[in-house]
Amino acid sequence: MSITLRPERVLDDEQRRGAPARPLDAAWVAVFAAALSAAGAARPSLWFDEAATISASTRPIPDLWRMLGNIDAVHGLYYFLMHGWFAVFPATEFWSRLSSSVAVGVAAAGVVVLGRILSTRSVAVAAGLVFAMLPRVTWAGMEARSYALTMVAGVWLTVLCVVALRRDRPRWWLGYAIAAIGATLLNVFSILLLPVHAAMVATMAESRTARWRWVLAASAVCAATCPFLFFAQSQLFQVGWISSLSGRTAGMLLVDQYFDHSTPVAVLCGLLGLAGLVSWRRSGWRPRRLVVIAVAWIVLPTLVVLGYSMLRDPLYYPRYLSFTAPAMALLLGACIVELGRCSRPWITALLVVFAIAATPNYLAQRGPYAKEGMDYSQVADVITRHAAPGDCLVMDNSTAWKPGPIRPLIAARPSAFAKLRDYGRGPTGIQRNMLWDAHIAVWAWADKMPYCPAIWTVSEHDKSLPRHEQGPALHAGPRLGRAMAYQVPYRFGFRIVERWQFNFAQVTKSLR
Repeated sequence: MSITLRPERVLDDEQRRGAPARPLDAAWVAVFAAALSAAGAARPSLWFDEAATISASTRPIPDLWRMLGNIDAVHGLYYFLMHGWFAVFPATEFWSRLSSSVAVGVAAAGVVVLGRILSTRSVAVAAGLVFAMLPRVTWAGMEARSYALTMVAGVWLTVLCVVALRRDRPRWWLGYAIAAIGATLLNVFSILLLPVHAAMVATMAESRTARWRWVLAASAVCAATCPFLFFAQSQLFQVGWISSLSGRTAGMLLVDQYFDHSTPVAVLCGLLGLAGLVSWRRSGWRPRRLVVIAVAWIVLPTLVVLGYSMLRDPLYYPRYLSFTAPAMALLLGACIVELGRCSRPWITALLVVFAIAATPNYLAQRGPYAKEGMDYSQVADVITRHAAPGDCLVMDNSTAWKPGPIRPLIAARPSAFAKLRDYGRGPTGIQRNMLWDAHIAVWAWADKMPYCPAIWTVSEHDKSLPRHEQGPALHAGPRLGRAMAYQVPYRFGFRIVERWQFNFAQVTKSLR
């Protein structure tokens, strides 16, 4: 038996006229969303997480498989997908992130399709545009990690669930189960879509058969993914840096989860939600489908992660729930259309206000040090432009960078450092079945230092020194001066002749 998926009140004249869905709506919104995310994607430096993607995805498949037994199994499917991407495109800032920009476009198309199924064309298009501009989405769209793909999985799996409910044929439920397994392998948090879909089935299914078929499909998903989920538990040490729940968690929930530190957008969306609720109540419409599904999509996964963090291990971090961003876009799209009274000029005006509020955060996301303040790319640029083949590299492993040690800096742009002699490199990440190469202390290879034409040292930024300076024998400064990375070359007669400083790092060139 098929079901009727329209809201209980006609929202605008186009629905009264039975206006057909327009396939091009999803296409042009997808192009807009992808282009918006890709704009400026080459400017921010690569950072720790993206270096992990490049390190893992560019190694041979057998080596990647072995590494997943030790670390990052939760990202395994994403790494395999990116291995294919890097077989076609170079592992640069722009091309690495373009994969996520394309994924954002595909997710935006899914938002439009789902919005049109559950509501009107106006709501669908408005939700798609809000999704494209949502700060969490524009952040994920230029991050070489799986967050944008989890949005794709979340929205299209939900579309597939709705279609399976409408068609109610075994082959559709089989396809749904396979897709849900794939989404969970892509990101373990995607399993939390099942409670959301349970709420959908409870409110939308009109036959007991459809309900039982969903239960069977969901049970198959749980059974198939349980081994993977249990294995992922063994690697929870990787997120040991996540803090326990505290007063700061409230701010992360209200601002960071969907608005990426943008308080103006968070406030505007709160006002839109309240105004939309008041308008719906006055008009007598009970938005049982689109809004209830969107709210369940936001609330249920968040509550599960918070509960797990409270009762067992701290696991809540705003970006881990990126797959719920389509729900926020659908909710805001419905509010905008309701407040705009289905008038195209008013809806457009509200979308423009949203865009204006999101612009400062959008520009900040595309600053040179936007990725947690890291400057991996700027260091690589200096080496590329100024270092000569055969020069030596010294990495100051005493730096206080977080997260991780200093070696990931090289993994982000390995080609930039390939021309240097890196005697401090121990067993490689491939040999160790880990993400990063091991580090050998500078004093352990000091006997090779006299044969170095020049030494390039990467250390921690020193605020007491200028951004750039050049001279025959520059002062090391208090930070580098006490490090073995400077003291050992100094004993062999090397003196700093040029220094570049960025946000976290300083790079020096030393000659004898």
